[in-house]
Amino acid sequence: MVLRVVRFLVVAGMLMAFALFVWPSRWRYDRMTVGDDTYPVRIDRFNGHADILLPGDGWTPAEDATDLDNNGQDETQPNKT
Repeated sequence: MVLRVVRFLVVAGMLMAFALFVWPSRWRYDRMTVGDDTYPVRIDRFNGHADILLPGDGWTPAEDATDLDNNGQDETQPNKT
C-alpha cells in the first residue's frame, strides 16, 4: 500500500515538473506578413485565440487587426514556418 502511494506521488511530481519546466508557455509565437511588413503573432495554446502585435496598439485580437483591400479580399498572409 505504501509503495503504491509513493509511486503515485512520484508520477504526480514528474507530471507537475513537466508542466512547470518543460511546457514552454501558454503562448505559441509566429509571424504574419501584410504587404512588406511582418508582425509577431501569439496564439493561445489552450483556446487557439490569436493576437497580433501592432506598433502603437499593442497586442490586438487577430479579428480586429485584419484589413480588407478595395476588392474585399483579405490582405493578410501568414508565413508558413
